[in-house]
Amino acid sequence: MVRSEPSRQPGSMADIAGRLTLWARRNPQGLVRVEYSSEFARREVLQRVQAKLAQLSGEAIAMTEVALPLNQAADAVVANLLQQLEQVAADAPHSVVSITGFATAFRHQDAWPDALRVVNFNRDRFAALPLRQIWWFTPAILQTAVHAMPDLNSWFSQRLQLTESVAPTDLTAINLATDTPTANIDDARQRAQTLVAQFHQAQQAGAPDAELLKTYLLPALEALAEASTQRDLRELAGEFEGWLSRLKLPDSPDLAQSLDRLARIYAKQGRYREALPLYRKALKIREQQLGADHLDVATSLNNLALLYRKQGRYGEATPLYLRSLQIMEQQLGADHPNVATSLNNLAALYQAQGRDGEAEPLFQRSLQIREQHLGADHPEVATSLNNLAALYHAQGRDGEAEPLYLRSLQIDEQVYGADHPEVATP
Repeated sequence: MVRSEPSRQPGSMADIAGRLTLWARRNPQGLVRVEYSSEFARREVLQRVQAKLAQLSGEAIAMTEVALPLNQAADAVVANLLQQLEQVAADAPHSVVSITGFATAFRHQDAWPDALRVVNFNRDRFAALPLRQIWWFTPAILQTAVHAMPDLNSWFSQRLQLTESVAPTDLTAINLATDTPTANIDDARQRAQTLVAQFHQAQQAGAPDAELLKTYLLPALEALAEASTQRDLRELAGEFEGWLSRLKLPDSPDLAQSLDRLARIYAKQGRYREALPLYRKALKIREQQLGADHLDVATSLNNLALLYRKQGRYGEATPLYLRSLQIMEQQLGADHPNVATSLNNLAALYQAQGRDGEAEPLFQRSLQIREQHLGADHPEVATSLNNLAALYHAQGRDGEAEPLYLRSLQIDEQVYGADHPEVATP
């Protein structure tokens, strides 16, 4: 029995494979990006593209898979990628290269936005290569990339979104919108299982506890948290809670970052009681090790304030947000984009308390900073527009809210595409 080809719904495997094949046939070089949530669906798309390119009349187009190294400094990631691409260009110019691994390439202690800016700095070197390049981004890394690199869209001649997902043993299509909004569960489970196996191997080899926590266990938990697989996440966290409670690690900024990551995982599960002492300890370590006015202290204050806000403990959240904002302004200047984020967080807290008169000027200032420093069409500008519009709407000021909502929608459509879930988010 021959299985029929699935219909080419936008974002389906058939649709993305067809678009990539057509692009590869028409262009001798260039870059496209594809957002995906299922590794298995990504592989299926590549297999289809490779099969179609191999059947072309005349000279077939070769395809090469390039995977980025794991847990490296951004400069090393860029150097490795360029080396691999230059080798492919020398051996088979104008071939198709599929590039994956951005979500796990950069060191855990390095912030994604900073690492991605290093990639951005070298983009002309990538674009100059005589290759057809497909850059694959998970939703989380793409969201970060869009914010870190406002001109990201100008890199790519096409910006596609693969919305189908498939289980590892079943190639029946599943619509991502009815499955999970962030990542494919089977992919997340596979990544977590691999990391846990590596954890046990490294533990038997005598790896330090800090390295076990940072390199294997936390990424495994985060993979499950990203996919919202709460049952799996609870089971894995429960399996390792005894080990976590026995950790004897010296206080250090690196430990504070690990505690922050673990606290965020607990908070995502709604386990605020478990998250709270971790956030508090991370804050204490950073204050002692880095000083009371360090930017990492501001981050800890913000995280702790957000947890209090989720618990409805507004009185405890307010002074933390205010202190975080003060540090940001002192260290970065009053008009820095990170200050805009702090202003937005404080304004949202005031709004939740019904203090609209205090929230409004903060939302307005956040919007002004973002427009000035990020550009009028940046996604964070859209966020500020949406927040201010929501405040106006709640006050019955729909005449002022409507143009802000419309402009926010226009930016999101321009950045993500008209059919992206981000555009549908109110």
